[in-house]
Amino acid sequence: MSLILGIGLGLVLFALLWLNLLSLPGNWLMLGVLALLAAFGPEGRITWGFVGQMSLLAILGEIIEFAAQLIGGKRGGASRAGNFGGVVGSIAGAILGAPFGLGLGGIVGALFGAWMGCFIVERLRQETHRQAVQAAWGAFWGRSLGLVGKAATGAVIIVMSVTRFVSQAA
Repeated sequence: MSLILGIGLGLVLFALLWLNLLSLPGNWLMLGVLALLAAFGPEGRITWGFVGQMSLLAILGEIIEFAAQLIGGKRGGASRAGNFGGVVGSIAGAILGAPFGLGLGGIVGALFGAWMGCFIVERLRQETHRQAVQAAWGAFWGRSLGLVGKAATGAVIIVMSVTRFVSQAA
Protein backbone atom coordinates (compact mmCIF):
# COMPACT_ATOMS: atom_id res chain seq x y z
CA MET A 1 0.00 0.00 0.00
CA SER A 2 2.88 2.34 0.80
CA LEU A 3 4.27 1.94 -2.70
CA ILE A 4 0.92 2.83 -4.27
CA LEU A 5 0.63 5.94 -2.08
CA GLY A 6 4.23 6.85 -2.98
CA ILE A 7 3.46 6.53 -6.68
CA GLY A 8 0.36 8.69 -6.16
CA LEU A 9 2.47 11.32 -4.42
CA GLY A 10 4.98 11.18 -7.26
CA LEU A 11 2.25 11.70 -9.87
CA VAL A 12 0.81 14.69 -8.01
CA LEU A 13 4.25 16.26 -7.62
CA PHE A 14 5.09 15.53 -11.27
CA ALA A 15 1.91 17.28 -12.41
CA LEU A 16 2.90 20.30 -10.34
CA LEU A 17 6.42 20.20 -11.78
CA TRP A 18 5.02 21.05 -15.21
CA LEU A 19 3.73 24.35 -13.85
CA ASN A 20 7.36 25.52 -13.67
CA LEU A 21 7.52 25.39 -17.45
CA LEU A 22 4.53 27.73 -17.58
CA SER A 23 6.34 30.20 -15.30
CA LEU A 24 3.99 29.27 -12.47
CA PRO A 25 5.15 28.34 -8.95
CA GLY A 26 5.24 24.57 -9.42
CA ASN A 27 8.02 23.95 -6.89
CA TRP A 28 6.21 26.04 -4.29
CA LEU A 29 2.97 24.13 -4.84
CA MET A 30 4.93 20.89 -4.41
CA LEU A 31 6.09 22.27 -1.06
CA GLY A 32 2.47 22.95 -0.20
CA VAL A 33 1.63 19.29 -0.82
CA LEU A 34 4.60 18.23 1.32
CA ALA A 35 3.49 20.62 4.08
CA LEU A 36 0.02 19.05 4.01
CA LEU A 37 1.62 15.61 4.34
CA ALA A 38 3.78 16.82 7.23
CA ALA A 39 0.71 18.16 8.99
CA PHE A 40 -1.89 15.52 8.18
CA GLY A 41 -0.14 12.59 6.50
CA PRO A 42 1.14 9.35 7.98
CA GLU A 43 3.33 10.23 10.94
CA GLY A 44 7.06 10.29 10.36
CA ARG A 45 7.08 9.97 6.59
CA ILE A 46 7.29 13.65 5.64
CA THR A 47 8.50 15.82 8.51
CA TRP A 48 8.65 19.58 8.88
CA GLY A 49 12.44 19.36 8.80
CA PHE A 50 12.22 17.62 5.44
CA VAL A 51 9.83 20.29 4.15
CA GLY A 52 12.39 22.88 5.24
CA GLN A 53 15.13 21.10 3.30
CA MET A 54 12.94 20.96 0.21
CA SER A 55 12.23 24.68 0.66
CA LEU A 56 15.95 25.32 0.33
CA LEU A 57 15.91 23.40 -2.96
CA ALA A 58 12.95 25.46 -4.18
CA ILE A 59 14.83 28.66 -3.33
CA LEU A 60 17.85 27.32 -5.19
CA GLY A 61 15.62 26.70 -8.22
CA GLU A 62 14.44 30.32 -8.16
CA ILE A 63 18.01 31.57 -7.89
CA ILE A 64 19.10 29.38 -10.80
CA GLU A 65 16.19 30.55 -12.95
CA PHE A 66 16.78 34.24 -12.28
CA ALA A 67 20.57 34.10 -12.46
CA ALA A 68 20.59 32.11 -15.70
CA GLN A 69 18.43 34.67 -17.45
CA LEU A 70 20.52 37.57 -16.20
CA ILE A 71 23.81 35.88 -17.06
CA GLY A 72 22.51 34.80 -20.47
CA GLY A 73 21.45 38.33 -21.30
CA LYS A 74 24.73 39.75 -20.04
CA ARG A 75 26.74 37.27 -22.11
CA GLY A 76 24.70 38.32 -25.12
CA GLY A 77 25.63 41.92 -24.44
CA ALA A 78 22.40 43.09 -22.81
CA SER A 79 22.45 46.12 -20.56
CA ARG A 80 20.84 46.09 -17.12
CA ALA A 81 17.80 47.71 -18.66
CA GLY A 82 17.76 45.09 -21.43
CA ASN A 83 17.98 42.31 -18.89
CA PHE A 84 15.11 43.85 -16.94
CA GLY A 85 13.13 44.04 -20.17
CA GLY A 86 13.85 40.36 -20.76
CA VAL A 87 12.61 39.40 -17.30
CA VAL A 88 9.45 41.49 -17.62
CA GLY A 89 8.89 40.25 -21.16
CA SER A 90 9.31 36.66 -20.04
CA ILE A 91 6.68 37.02 -17.32
CA ALA A 92 4.28 38.81 -19.65
CA GLY A 93 4.86 36.27 -22.41
CA ALA A 94 4.23 33.35 -20.08
CA ILE A 95 0.96 34.87 -18.90
CA LEU A 96 -0.23 35.76 -22.39
CA GLY A 97 0.85 32.42 -23.86
CA ALA A 98 -0.55 30.19 -21.12
CA PRO A 99 -4.09 29.88 -22.58
CA PHE A 100 -2.73 28.37 -25.81
CA GLY A 101 -1.62 24.84 -26.57
CA LEU A 102 -3.10 23.35 -23.40
CA GLY A 103 -0.93 25.68 -21.34
CA LEU A 104 2.27 24.87 -23.21
CA GLY A 105 1.99 28.23 -24.92
CA GLY A 106 3.31 29.64 -21.66
CA ILE A 107 6.72 28.12 -22.39
CA VAL A 108 6.85 29.62 -25.86
CA GLY A 109 5.49 32.88 -24.47
CA ALA A 110 8.12 33.04 -21.73
CA LEU A 111 10.95 32.42 -24.17
CA PHE A 112 9.59 34.72 -26.86
CA GLY A 113 8.80 37.34 -24.22
CA ALA A 114 12.36 37.24 -22.89
CA TRP A 115 13.65 37.75 -26.42
CA MET A 116 11.20 40.53 -27.28
CA GLY A 117 11.50 42.34 -23.96
CA CYS A 118 15.26 42.49 -24.18
CA PHE A 119 15.23 43.40 -27.87
CA ILE A 120 12.73 46.24 -27.46
CA VAL A 121 14.55 47.78 -24.52
CA GLU A 122 17.92 47.55 -26.25
CA ARG A 123 16.49 49.22 -29.37
CA LEU A 124 14.94 51.95 -27.21
CA ARG A 125 18.42 52.48 -25.78
CA GLN A 126 19.59 53.24 -29.33
CA GLU A 127 21.59 50.02 -29.73
CA THR A 128 22.05 48.79 -33.28
CA HIS A 129 19.68 46.16 -34.59
CA ARG A 130 22.49 43.61 -34.59
CA GLN A 131 23.49 44.34 -30.98
CA ALA A 132 19.86 44.22 -29.82
CA VAL A 133 19.31 40.87 -31.55
CA GLN A 134 22.47 39.43 -30.00
CA ALA A 135 21.42 40.62 -26.52
CA ALA A 136 17.91 39.24 -27.06
CA TRP A 137 19.28 35.82 -27.99
CA GLY A 138 21.33 35.88 -24.81
CA ALA A 139 18.18 36.58 -22.80
CA PHE A 140 16.35 33.80 -24.67
CA TRP A 141 19.02 31.17 -24.00
CA GLY A 142 19.44 32.33 -20.43
CA ARG A 143 15.71 31.96 -19.84
CA SER A 144 15.79 28.52 -21.45
CA LEU A 145 18.58 27.35 -19.15
CA GLY A 146 16.82 28.92 -16.18
CA LEU A 147 13.66 26.94 -16.90
CA VAL A 148 15.68 23.75 -17.16
CA GLY A 149 17.50 24.50 -13.89
CA LYS A 150 14.31 25.25 -12.01
CA ALA A 151 12.63 22.13 -13.38
CA ALA A 152 15.70 20.08 -12.41
CA THR A 153 15.46 21.23 -8.80
CA GLY A 154 11.77 20.33 -8.90
CA ALA A 155 12.67 16.86 -10.16
CA VAL A 156 15.09 16.47 -7.25
CA ILE A 157 12.29 17.45 -4.86
CA ILE A 158 10.07 14.76 -6.38
CA VAL A 159 12.69 12.01 -6.20
CA MET A 160 13.68 12.84 -2.64
CA SER A 161 10.06 13.16 -1.48
CA VAL A 162 8.82 9.92 -2.99
CA THR A 163 11.91 8.06 -1.78
CA ARG A 164 11.43 9.38 1.75
CA PHE A 165 7.70 8.70 1.74
CA VAL A 166 8.14 5.08 0.66
CA SER A 167 11.24 4.34 2.77
CA GLN A 168 9.74 5.76 5.99
CA ALA A 169 6.73 3.45 5.72
CA ALA A 170 8.46 0.56 7.47
